[in-house]
Amino acid sequence: MLQLQSLKLYVATAPLSGQLAFLQNSRSYSSRPSGDEEEFKAAREWFQKFTRNSVPEKIAKTSFVRSSGPGGQKTNKTSSKATTTWDMKTLQAHVPKALHPGLRGSNYYVMSSDSIRIDSDIYRSQSENKEETHQRLNEMIRSVYRSIVPGVTSEKQKMKVDVLKKAENTVRLKMKKMHGDKKRSRKGGGFD
Repeated sequence: MLQLQSLKLYVATAPLSGQLAFLQNSRSYSSRPSGDEEEFKAAREWFQKFTRNSVPEKIAKTSFVRSSGPGGQKTNKTSSKATTTWDMKTLQAHVPKALHPGLRGSNYYVMSSDSIRIDSDIYRSQSENKEETHQRLNEMIRSVYRSIVPGVTSEKQKMKVDVLKKAENTVRLKMKKMHGDKKRSRKGGGFD
């Protein structure tokens, strides 16, 4: 919020050339994080092989506590709520480097312990809740991958974009010429 206010203040007080320089230097604040293309390539290759077993269950620590909410005597007597924790250092060894910032930015990230923690008390059994936490981790990794790693543009698509750019430029130049001709016709046709 403070950055937005300072930007408005700067834009209101700076001359146009200063505003242009400021905006050109601000390009680092894009919607996609800047990353090395090799890291993206490695992430794409990893994701093609990604399965639910890509992150081993043995690196997770799962504890069980009593669930809350409706369920009667079964809920009150059994510890069926699963809380699974993955240490970030251990998890990062199994996930490509390009995804690391996205993992830390997820809703499941716990900064104090530098870990990912997922709870589940949907089911009445411990094993199903434990499986649910692992499923949520896999879904989160897929979501992070889709939001961070850009897709590959095919040669056909690149050629299509080039053709469209050339067509747009041709139309733009044609319109510019027509506008110039119109202005020239106004200039020379005065009354005597």
